[in-house]
Amino acid sequence: MASPLHLPSHATVVRKPGQLSADLDGEVVVLSIAGGQYYDMNEVGSRIWALVEQPISVAALIDLLVGEFEVEREICEREVRAFLRELHAGGLVQISDG
Repeated sequence: MASPLHLPSHATVVRKPGQLSADLDGEVVVLSIAGGQYYDMNEVGSRIWALVEQPISVAALIDLLVGEFEVEREICEREVRAFLRELHAGGLVQISDG
């Protein structure tokens, strides 16, 4: 079993090129061209997708989301890291630890 992707707060996340996405009434759908997978994102996932259009640190991403949504920081951190791991596993984002 592979170990989970390490996501320190200073790691930078950005969308990988080659994804097709569309906004449908405030929620984003993404088609991974390389993987042929379809992803349907809720409001928070859609916001994260918008924020990772440009490189952003995990810490800055969490700070923005805590400020925009009514969520406790600890819960936000856990959920954002899990979502970023899913996006990374699907080949939608690249993460650099430097």
